[in-house]
Amino acid sequence: MKVVVNFSLLMLAGLLLAGCSSDRELRKLESAYQALLKEYSVALNNGEITKAEHDKKVTQLNARYGHRRAMMERKIYGNGIKSTARRPPVGRGGRRY
Repeated sequence: MKVVVNFSLLMLAGLLLAGCSSDRELRKLESAYQALLKEYSVALNNGEITKAEHDKKVTQLNARYGHRRAMMERKIYGNGIKSTARRPPVGRGGRRY
């Protein structure tokens, strides 16, 4: 019985550590994103870059950040639960009332 309890506690601790490290990676990604946004806004306010350059950089940053965050979340949480329900036959010759 003691072996089962020790094994359960070890598994629980491993899962907890894995969850904390993945949250840490997400926070690190978020802080890097916020730092770059601030850097771009300071450069715009100082006149180092134009509004068009700023918009282009922010758009690229948003796309990269969104893609990386989605990849990390899929790695951490998985793809989710697939729906087993049948989809309605809308537009595929289904009945019309």
